[in-house]
Amino acid sequence: MKQIHPKFFALITAITILSVVLTACASALASNNTQEATQTPPPMATMTMPASPESASKIDPLVFQQAVRKLWEDHITWTRVYIISAIAGLPETDAAAQRLLQNQLDIGNAIKPFYGEQAGNQLTSLLKDHILTAADLLSAAKSGDPAKVEAASKSWYDNANQIAGFLNTANPKNWGLSDMQDMMKSHLDLTLEEATARLKGDWSGDVAAYDKVHDEILKMADMLSDGIIKQFPDKFASQQASQQKIGLTLAMNKLWEDHVTWTRVYIISATSGLPDADIAAKRLLQNQVDIGNAIRPVYGEKAGDQLTSLLKDHILTAADLLAAAKSGDNTKLEAASKHWYDNANQIASFLSSANPNNWSLSDMQDMMKTHLDLTLEEATARLKGDWAGDIAAYDKVHNEILDMAGMLTEGILAQFPEQFK
Repeated sequence: MKQIHPKFFALITAITILSVVLTACASALASNNTQEATQTPPPMATMTMPASPESASKIDPLVFQQAVRKLWEDHITWTRVYIISAIAGLPETDAAAQRLLQNQLDIGNAIKPFYGEQAGNQLTSLLKDHILTAADLLSAAKSGDPAKVEAASKSWYDNANQIAGFLNTANPKNWGLSDMQDMMKSHLDLTLEEATARLKGDWSGDVAAYDKVHDEILKMADMLSDGIIKQFPDKFASQQASQQKIGLTLAMNKLWEDHVTWTRVYIISATSGLPDADIAAKRLLQNQVDIGNAIRPVYGEKAGDQLTSLLKDHILTAADLLAAAKSGDNTKLEAASKHWYDNANQIASFLSSANPNNWSLSDMQDMMKTHLDLTLEEATARLKGDWAGDIAAYDKVHNEILDMAGMLTEGILAQFPEQFK
């Protein structure tokens, strides 16, 4: 991975000052808790599909499941970004904290159509406590204060039980108290494992822990969406999708979620000179193998290998582009940019050749260009220290990648209908 980790990136501020920074960040988080966000985008409307013929007003269950998953994937993504930023003392820590707290508002707003205004506000309040107490625990662990660690840990797990109790009260038939308590405990245990590995500098353990966090949060999201669908059957259309279609849809979403998440982690680590950049790069390259493997059952071994190769070139060239931008070498920047967009057209051509009836060349080219443009916007904002712009760009990247995953999924379903009945 030597080629993907530019030598000229400077090391971060000395580790001895991090406890002071973390304490300040925790205070900033607490002050942000009193502020209402100026915009509250409706999270349940982020993914739309034609309504079931059964009723134009009823919700598609699969679309709902995807929307709930996105909310909770935002939860763990921005938790991870905050952990990275806070531990390293990066200047965007407060901005990451604000975005993470916004997610708790989004989750609370998402349940209001089902449980009402008061319940949504109560869940947001509980979730904000979940985040703020986690920040206290992280700060205490970094400072090496056992008494504060113990107190913050107890408060954190007590809050998790309060969230479990709230959910059980809202939906007792589908969200059993013990199930909710186990679900919340698993989430906290795995998040703690992730943060602990990072504090210890165990980068492989940190990556492995986040992968477990991701798997667990999807199970949690599905448990919650399934419970709502069962509690309010009149609000939902009947499930039209086969289990095979549901499986493909959710698997494709997760693969491409991993793609943008690990791209973001690598951008943060590389631009900030963090010591986990190589490990982040390896995990990102593994994702390209995973995507290639995912198409093998329908397009064959050779096609899977070809897509992986093209996607690895996509990642490695992006690293070259980032390094050139950081160094201010305009010649290398122009060359890397041309190579990157040429590679995107190669990926578009590969996809169109594999499925010409459903993935037209122009659609694939537009799709890939949009992905590159938004990723470049994200990286550029970060290099400029425009933290608000960086966060806004990643939110656009996230929405676009789910659109992209949906386009690819629909193409496969249309091309191989017999396999997904």
